[in-house]
Order: sequence, then structure tokens, then C-alpha cells
Amino acid sequence: MLKSLTSMLLAGTIGLSAVSAFAAEDYSGHTLVVGVWGGDIERLLRENAADPIEKETGAKVEFVLGGTGDRMARIYAEKDNPTMDVAFLNMYEAPQALADGVVDAPDPDSDMYKNIWDGMNNGCYAMSLVGLGIAYNKTLVDHPPEWKDMWDPQYNGKIAVSQYPGSEGDGLIGVAARLAGADEHDPDAAFAKLEELKPIAMTYTNLDEVFAMMDAGEVVMAPMISGYVLSALKEHPDIGFSFPTDPGPVLVRDMLCLVKNSPEPELAKMFAEKALGVKNQTDYAEQIYFGPTNKNVKLPETVSADVIDTPEEVDSLVQLDWPYVISQRSDWTQRWNKDLLGQ
Repeated sequence: MLKSLTSMLLAGTIGLSAVSAFAAEDYSGHTLVVGVWGGDIERLLRENAADPIEKETGAKVEFVLGGTGDRMARIYAEKDNPTMDVAFLNMYEAPQALADGVVDAPDPDSDMYKNIWDGMNNGCYAMSLVGLGIAYNKTLVDHPPEWKDMWDPQYNGKIAVSQYPGSEGDGLIGVAARLAGADEHDPDAAFAKLEELKPIAMTYTNLDEVFAMMDAGEVVMAPMISGYVLSALKEHPDIGFSFPTDPGPVLVRDMLCLVKNSPEPELAKMFAEKALGVKNQTDYAEQIYFGPTNKNVKLPETVSADVIDTPEEVDSLVQLDWPYVISQRSDWTQRWNKDLLGQ
């Protein structure tokens, strides 16, 4: 059972450090290229992986910021002559990238592989755990809502959704199907259920815009990914976040991929080791509410309460059939825009 959530951000970090299994060599003049999201994720990876590597080896670490679509396009386009060494992808992209030969398979003999919970290194190395839940206006909803509460007639016209395609929308389709007694393999049931939410209050592209509407009472609830919401709640005291239980949250897992035949494979391994190490994974949990995949991470109860941090919790989450979902995205995008948004 998922633990109760709090919205207080802990100060301080655990003074543990990841110890590199690779001997520090002189890589002066070498540049490691890492494709990743920006914001706090970039900051923590800079502090815990990039800066130490630059100090230890003399190499330069360059971050290429953007979404996973940008990274997928680049590593596929450069398959025969890659310029990116490390690419952070989503859980449904990593297995396909491995099958297509653009990333290396995780090394089961490596310590970083062994330190990750069993069964999570699917395609690439499992980096972090988050779940799709519900952000809500606490002045208008007096309890942490379940998914079915979004369909309560009193909130009609007050539900926001993210742009589609995306993990939030895929998760909501899966949830709607389950509320209709089916699953994502029955999109007719899912979209019929989704249409009951119309009219949609807004389609958001970033948290700032939807939180502004939520603070104003124009939006009551919106499906969102846990880590991003919880790290922002300190600035929005009237907004809460709920991990529903029936069905549960939808699992979202970020993956760290080593690009196949990259220019700097040893530096890439060093970066991966530090990113997946105890120090960085602890900071991820404490500062941005991304659950750790490293089983050696020990979190205080107050931090553990807000993140997904055990295999048992992962098993309690809704796990979509991602290969099927991806195969349907083109059709679902048309249905989302037409049937749900009326475009």
C-alpha cells in the first residue's frame, strides 16, 4: 500500500557519496555529451555526476537539454556516428531503443546494475520512479481524491488535462478504461469514459499555467506526475496531491541509456555510476520527490512517505502495456483531440 503523502520539502542531504568503480584517468580534451531534461534534474546531475567527473578526470561534460523526443530523434539519426554518449529516456522508449540497436544493453555484471531493484533495468538502467496521480485544489476538494472523483458532476468543466501525446495522457486513458471495467486494450471504453469529463477546463503545457488556474478555482483537479508536482507545492499551499488507490497511480519510470558506439564510453559509464549512486538518488528523493531505484538508498520516513521507493510499491501501481500504447498513439491523438477536446 502506498504511504501517505506530505508536501513539506526536507532541507539537507545525506552525506553519502557514490564511489566510482572506474580509476580516475586524465581525459583532458574529452567531452562527454549527456541528453537530459532541464531544471532540478539538470542541477542535481551537474552537482553529483558532471562536476565530480570534470574534477576527477579533466574532461568536460556538456548537457543537451530537451525532451525525450529530441533525444530519440538524435540518437536514431546519428546511429552510425553518434555524438551523444548518455541519453535519458522514458520507460517505454528504452526497450525499443535497445531493440533498434541505438543503445547498449545494461551490463548485468556491473555493480550499478546489481544495485538496482530486480526487474527494473528494462532496456536501459532504471533511474527514478514516479507515479501519475491527481493534483487538486484543497479549498474545493476536502479529501485526497480518487480517480472516480474527477467524474463527480459537481466538478464538471473543472478538470484540466495535459497535451497529448504524453505520459500523463496515456496514463489517464489507462485509468479511464479501468474505471469502465476494461484496460488500455479497449480504447473505445476508455474514450467513452473520457468524454464524460467534457468540457475540459484547459489543456496545460506546463505546471505554472495550470497551477495559476487551480489557485483561481477555475481548475479543481488535473492528472499529473508526482515528482514535478510535489516539488512545486511549497509555492502553492492550497494545492495538494493524491495517489489514488482504485485503481492506483500509473507507474512512470525514467531510464538512463548508454548510447551504442558513443565517442566516450568510459566517461559515460562513470557518469551513469554516479547518477545511479546513493548520493544522487537520495537527492532526487529529498529534493524533487523522484523515488530511487538503487536498493542501497535509505530514506528518512518523512521522505519515504512522499515517494515510490520499494518494489512492493511499484507492484501496486498500474503498469500499462507500453508497446501497445505506443503503437496506438497516432490514432489516440486524433481521438483525444476530436472526442475529448472537440478540436
